[in-house]
Amino acid sequence: MKYISAAASALLFFSAVTANADILGGEISAGGWNHDPSGWVQYPTGSDKIDLDNDLNLDTQSEIYLRAKVEHPLPVLPNIRVDFTQNRSSGDGKISKTFSFGTISITAGENVHTETKLDSYDATFYYEIVDTGLDFDLGLTARYIDGYVDITSLTTGRHDKTGFTGLFPMVYSNIRVPIPALGGLSIGAEGSYITYDGSTLYDLQADIRYEFLMGLGVEAGYRSQKIKLEDVQNTSTDVNIDGFFVGAVWNF
Repeated sequence: MKYISAAASALLFFSAVTANADILGGEISAGGWNHDPSGWVQYPTGSDKIDLDNDLNLDTQSEIYLRAKVEHPLPVLPNIRVDFTQNRSSGDGKISKTFSFGTISITAGENVHTETKLDSYDATFYYEIVDTGLDFDLGLTARYIDGYVDITSLTTGRHDKTGFTGLFPMVYSNIRVPIPALGGLSIGAEGSYITYDGSTLYDLQADIRYEFLMGLGVEAGYRSQKIKLEDVQNTSTDVNIDGFFVGAVWNF
């Protein structure tokens, strides 16, 4: 009886493991995003609007994104997704107009070096509304933005920097449509959005993905972010960041 009981227990254990393997899933992806920032920044709020392209000559950059999500069978609890997106840029050039930034004044004709950061960290809690090959998800994203703009006059040595951080709730949606006639090919679109008190944030993307072996695949698409902040730590911004991305994905 002991051997029969032990065998039955082992069978139940491995059955449970197999069942969980079938119903637990997730996704990991990583890649590069070639983005071009545009828009303006004010520091302090209400002072001169400084154009990121025309005044600061910010360059196009290629940087990383990381994404991971875990999906489970419990209907009450949301699935979890985490993201990191690096948004940094720099620029050098001769200023064509006079403007103030923080405690300094930059005069037309000065040579200026600029460093910027608008990194974002996301935690998304979502539900699978449709999961029949075609996937449709809805949820909420908590986005933490860690940013700064650092301007130095190479002509005079004057320098100032504004730093701003914030946690922003956003509505999240994702849809992925398989193309059965083309095997592992699918197209997808996703987005997060919030607007309130003069601030607007969104992050939208569309992509095409091909999975070729055991969930391993590649993805490519176009992504667009807006970071419009109204008086966050005495800084206001209206920044658009757009560009193409390509990466590797493992869907398990």
